[in-house]
Amino acid sequence: MKTILLFVSLFVSQSILANPFFEQFKAQKITDNVYVIHGPKEFPNVKNRGFMNNPAFIVADKSVVVIDPGSTYETGEMVLREIKKITDKPVSHIFNTHVHGDHWLANDIVIQHFPGAKIIADPRMIKKAKAGEGKNWLDYMIRLTGGIAEGTKITYPTLTASNGEQVKVAGLTFNIHSVGLGHSGTDIMIEYVEGSTLFTGDNVGHERILRMDDGGFRDLIKTLDKAISLNLTHYVPGHGMTGDVKIVHLQREYFATLYKQVSIYTDEGLEDFEMKPKIMRQLLKFTDWFGFDDQFGKHVSLAKLEFEKAEFE
Repeated sequence: MKTILLFVSLFVSQSILANPFFEQFKAQKITDNVYVIHGPKEFPNVKNRGFMNNPAFIVADKSVVVIDPGSTYETGEMVLREIKKITDKPVSHIFNTHVHGDHWLANDIVIQHFPGAKIIADPRMIKKAKAGEGKNWLDYMIRLTGGIAEGTKITYPTLTASNGEQVKVAGLTFNIHSVGLGHSGTDIMIEYVEGSTLFTGDNVGHERILRMDDGGFRDLIKTLDKAISLNLTHYVPGHGMTGDVKIVHLQREYFATLYKQVSIYTDEGLEDFEMKPKIMRQLLKFTDWFGFDDQFGKHVSLAKLEFEKAEFE
């Protein structure tokens, strides 16, 4: 069995090295020991081979901590390749920020290389992933990549971390932050204390409009307020380039403006299709963000449903 696993691992590694697409992605140094690989903004497709998130890693004294290793075995191998360029230390821990598979389906390939590594996530994420969301996302990735993601296996997190907890691993300190539904109902933001860095998951996107099918606008706005209140030096979004707290303020402006205007126009009796062009005029700075055309109309409809439901609470 060990021989077979070694053969598969070597085959996968060689396929990644042979694929020119992944050569363009390099680990960008954010602090002395924090690195981020900024992925494409596009949705998973054949061209980007399913890669679209921002895998990150922290080099500790004796090991490496990975945050959101990506969507497929190929993405995971690319992340390991970038780690190898910087250090020979083993991966000891993996954090998964939420249930959406573009962030965590690469868990398995990392575990194949480092079987002793521990995977940490919110208990809601683990429950939802095991209840079928993990398989749904894997099937989704395989379909969108035209089969390229075939061979990716599901490996679930085994350790839990919830809002308010402090997790100490690899000699580093991580504070866990989560507010209600947030982006997906399974989210954690991971504060690396010593590095003054917040890994926001998909609570924050930079120049990328994020889906809200599973989330809550009011809770997400509170989540962004929490991120801002931490007043850290570095903020790593789920998609888009890393920046300072300004990128969180910008994301908050989009969601707070949208939800407030939906509330006003709903009280005035407008339907979602009637308020959409009015709200768009107040969000012009975001219209060139990737995904705006796909997600904005959905956001208006979902926010209207949430506001109407809240009136009966």
